[in-house]
Amino acid sequence: MLKTPASKDIQTVEWSKVVEGRKPAIVFLYRHGCETFAMKDPDFEYRSSLIMRELQNGNFSLRISKVKLSDTGTYQCLMIQNNGTKEETKVELVVASLSDPTLSVVSADSSGVTVECEALCWMPAPLMTVLDEDGNRLTDKEPKQEQDPKGCYNTKQNFILNNPVTRVVCRVDQQQRNQSKTVKILLPDFWKDSYIRAICLSVAGTTLVCISVFSLYIGLSKKCSRTDEGEQPQTTIKSDQNKKSNSHEMNSLLNPQSVAENTQNSMTEKLNK
Repeated sequence: MLKTPASKDIQTVEWSKVVEGRKPAIVFLYRHGCETFAMKDPDFEYRSSLIMRELQNGNFSLRISKVKLSDTGTYQCLMIQNNGTKEETKVELVVASLSDPTLSVVSADSSGVTVECEALCWMPAPLMTVLDEDGNRLTDKEPKQEQDPKGCYNTKQNFILNNPVTRVVCRVDQQQRNQSKTVKILLPDFWKDSYIRAICLSVAGTTLVCISVFSLYIGLSKKCSRTDEGEQPQTTIKSDQNKKSNSHEMNSLLNPQSVAENTQNSMTEKLNK
């Protein structure tokens, strides 16, 4: 509320909104006892006014109806008296917006449980914290935050629970306005199902690997056994042949009479011819 001593010497009261990079937008212009519409910013038409019955008491406060998020900003009031004296005051307007956050399970599998917390259309931008049943933070990742065309912030946090928890709590805080909202979700069923699946998959995978390794070992063992059995007879046959050959040669060398008889028979056959 902007209040000055009651005086009929106030010639002009000009409320404007500071706009970065441009001239201030005229929100309300009061001159010589009535409102002037010519310079008023179209965005504030039919939405801004003074409390006329309070003017005589020196109250020149600006009233804005149908407040929008875009109304947030710095406003300045310029008062000019009839003698040319000027007085300027600045006021910061913060428009707050909030909604109930939602917390849901996106997926649950052997890798864990994926949970999502979402808070739509908060203004100013909020802080989001995810906790377990003991108040411990479940993730240190910064949530994803986007500003929509209306000027409010949509905040979303996705995270994976790798360790069992009974309850997840999502808290959204708006520190500038001292506003806070909380949502909770219980997870015992999801953890039970996911853990059973994880254990079954782990056991099945380990068993399959063991069976494969054992089958490979048996196959290699049989192959080596066949190879050894096939090579042994060949070695024996070759050995026997060598023994017979060597035996025949030795018999010839050890029996000179047989050699002489063979030579004589050969010469007799040649003479007869």
